[in-house]
Amino acid sequence: MAHIVILGAGIGGMPMAFEMRENARAEDRVTVISNIATFHFVPPNPWVAVKRQAQRCANA
Repeated sequence: MAHIVILGAGIGGMPMAFEMRENARAEDRVTVISNIATFHFVPPNPWVAVKRQAQRCANA
């Protein structure tokens, strides 16, 4: 059994964790270590802001 440790849960760490899980054996463990206690997925946030802005403009 291998224990794969990924440092960082950001834009690089999370995709790596998913890829390692897909390629690891069933008995292997994948652990992601982050410097914060909560997970906040950032990439869709600009889309949310643009959509909200578009809705404000449409209502004006």
